[in-house]
Amino acid sequence: MADDQGWGDMAYNGHPVLKTPNFDAAAAAGLRFDRFYAAAPVCSPTRASVMTGRHPNRMGVFKWGFPMRPQEVTVAEVLKSNGYATGHFGKWHLGSVRNTSPANPGRNGFDYWLSAPNFYDNDPILSQMGKATKHEGESSIIVANDALSWIDRQTARDASFFAVVWFGSPHSPHRATAEFKELYKDQDEKIRDFYGEISGMDKAFGIIRDGLSKRGLSENT
Repeated sequence: MADDQGWGDMAYNGHPVLKTPNFDAAAAAGLRFDRFYAAAPVCSPTRASVMTGRHPNRMGVFKWGFPMRPQEVTVAEVLKSNGYATGHFGKWHLGSVRNTSPANPGRNGFDYWLSAPNFYDNDPILSQMGKATKHEGESSIIVANDALSWIDRQTARDASFFAVVWFGSPHSPHRATAEFKELYKDQDEKIRDFYGEISGMDKAFGIIRDGLSKRGLSENT
């Protein structure tokens, strides 16, 4: 899942400037839902509805920043109870990611998590199972690589897995790394970071997509 990205912020949806080759390839080869609507126009209610399958008015996450209630049943909890390994990677925004929090990913069905309480910048500090850990690099690529490493650990023991990867991009204050900002050197300085964040996320998505293919998992995912 992306963060503050509009429908038109993809090359395959006709954006005249953005470079999103990995998203474009997935859109061309996969199934596109052209009339798919989120449960809310903002962050936390949408995420909670994805996790629970319930409308924000029913599960109590009415606007961004509201934590998910402990009594809610998540898809991760259901799959975990049926033998799946479960992992969350990236933005959480459904409560604290501290080890003691009843709203952290681990208390909501995830065996493993490398998560941020809200959006996260490049070179982020993330919560790895409740422990603050410092990372270096482009934010989306960090969580993509960690997700693939976790998937490798699950497939090594022949476990079914459920991986949730929620990127923190694009999000203000927009800060792209030099590699991706350079792709838009001819654009206005004010928009280059926004575009660069999306292209960084596109590369991260490609890392996961190509990684699944190389591991022979694409047809069983």
